[in-house]
Amino acid sequence: MTRLPGGPLWSIPLALVACGVTQRPSVKLVDPTLVAEGTVLERTRHREKGLGPAFGLGPYVVHGVGVRSESPDPEGPLAREDARRPVTQHRATLVLDAPDTQRSWTALCILQRRVSAQADFRAVLDENGDEVSVECTATARGQVPWRLSVRTVLSRNFVGSLGREGDAPGPDLEVLTRAIHFKRLERVLPVPVAQLRQEVGQGEVGQGEVGQGVGQGGGKERRAVLAMLLGRPERAWVAKDLDPITTEATLALMTTLSLLPWELAE
Repeated sequence: MTRLPGGPLWSIPLALVACGVTQRPSVKLVDPTLVAEGTVLERTRHREKGLGPAFGLGPYVVHGVGVRSESPDPEGPLAREDARRPVTQHRATLVLDAPDTQRSWTALCILQRRVSAQADFRAVLDENGDEVSVECTATARGQVPWRLSVRTVLSRNFVGSLGREGDAPGPDLEVLTRAIHFKRLERVLPVPVAQLRQEVGQGEVGQGEVGQGVGQGGGKERRAVLAMLLGRPERAWVAKDLDPITTEATLALMTTLSLLPWELAE
């Protein structure tokens, strides 16, 4: 689907209107400062000979998209731990071109998913307790590879580590799969939200509960600098002062994450 065209409301395809309504609860979870002050990137059509199926995401071009299920790697992070529980594995790949810098990022994500050891109990509670592990890599010529590592249970929001290979643990990439109201009431989001947070100076603000912004503490403020809806049509928000390499590598990885079959519905 393409971004909403201009003109009167009746000229907008009903499918696009439906997508906007469906995504609304997820958009509300994106950091409001980033939405208000950042640059929004939306999916657009893109046709270029030699690229095959492709689409635009703001100034970037995404092509070479591939998703497949495959036999689980027995040495994978989940499969090697407990052979008694079923494990599925999915692989997603794409290429993200950045015309302004002439860089081209190739991204790969492998997801392993394992049935919860308490599947019957969680079914009674109407929870999705499947365990997942995601390992991603983004590479570009002349650049140190970027890596993302996530391991969690799908019944909660979670945080992964993102950064250049060989560096100390990098900035946090949080993935919001549900909205938490009044600290107790939870609702599964129609589309997961990924947000990259970075420390930005000293202050009396610390890390709070995932999905609820930051809380009070003595650490640095962790500001959302890039966010993306992990579903169609893709939308992202980028802080205007975020450096190009971090922007490109993170967008490549987030877009690849959006291809994975999260299947969050409880």
